[in-house]
Amino acid sequence: MAEVASVAVPRIGLLWRGDRAADPYSTSGGERLAPLMAALRRLGVEVEPVLYHDDAVDSVGGQLLGLDGVLVWVNPIQDGANRSHLDALLREAAANGVWVSAHPEVILTLGTKEVLYRTRDVGWGTDTDLYPDAADFRARFPRALAKDTVRVLKQARGNGGNGVWKVELAEPAQGADEPGPDALVRVRHAMEQEKAQSEQLRLGDFLDRCEEYFTWSGCLVDQPYQQRLADGLVRCYFVHDQVVGFRHQWPRGLLEPTTDAARQPAPASFCEDPDTPAYSVLRQSVEQWIPQMQQVLGLDTSALPAIWDADFLYDPKTPAGDDTYVLCEINVSAVWRFPDQAVEPLAQAAVARVTTRRTTR
Repeated sequence: MAEVASVAVPRIGLLWRGDRAADPYSTSGGERLAPLMAALRRLGVEVEPVLYHDDAVDSVGGQLLGLDGVLVWVNPIQDGANRSHLDALLREAAANGVWVSAHPEVILTLGTKEVLYRTRDVGWGTDTDLYPDAADFRARFPRALAKDTVRVLKQARGNGGNGVWKVELAEPAQGADEPGPDALVRVRHAMEQEKAQSEQLRLGDFLDRCEEYFTWSGCLVDQPYQQRLADGLVRCYFVHDQVVGFRHQWPRGLLEPTTDAARQPAPASFCEDPDTPAYSVLRQSVEQWIPQMQQVLGLDTSALPAIWDADFLYDPKTPAGDDTYVLCEINVSAVWRFPDQAVEPLAQAAVARVTTRRTTR
């Protein structure tokens, strides 16, 4: 009698930074991802935690090749380390048939600040510029300051405010079209402590300081400073192209400590349902903007990360008093605090992607 071939149980890894010798379920990552692990297991998936460390590349690589798919939570920059070694492993795993979310190439397309420039003509865009190298930055950034007197500068790859600066002319340029290297600027790094004062220095010295960002980040992007920053931002969560929740947050890094908003404790931040009335206008807009973004970036829906988010700052209100929004950044590398409502759709999307990949592997 011929043997009936058995169908192997899908194996999906959940990867985050940690000590390979530790019990993954007792780490903060294991605790955060416990609901997702449970949802995947209810769908018949064998879940495998993958603790990643740069000193264990070979071990992690071997573990990845034994999986059907892997979901990744690793920040671009964390504790002095970047993702260069990990991204090489993920590319190798994907080349060997493992479904990876988010794939490093998708991160480079969608998950860096460069997307703010590439999608500036989508409805969420604003006056955004990009500097591909230090020479171009030195030549053109002073002109942007001459025009607006204050801009927000962002390195392409970063997280938690790393490499995000508010740059403001201390006084208008005198007798010149643009400020020279000796012009004074006030700069504020988004990672500075909330009570820290802005630093005043020569523009030339600040431009020197920013050169290091081109080594890892690849480019710098700048945008107008949003005057409604004290109103916070709205984070919109997605599973592929589906809106799965919102979170109103109040970033304080670029607010001067002397302002009323900075003096007040930040309101509580919590996830809300995708159909929350307060975000209905933003949701309708986002559902129109995402297909436009996909067309600009050349990303079909299946290539979008299984879980990602977009942060929107408040633009000036319309004459009728309605809110408008501008894209601040897109996060795909380590979306940790995703809504509870996203767990089931995320698990289902991961299983669907793995199932499709296994049929063609």
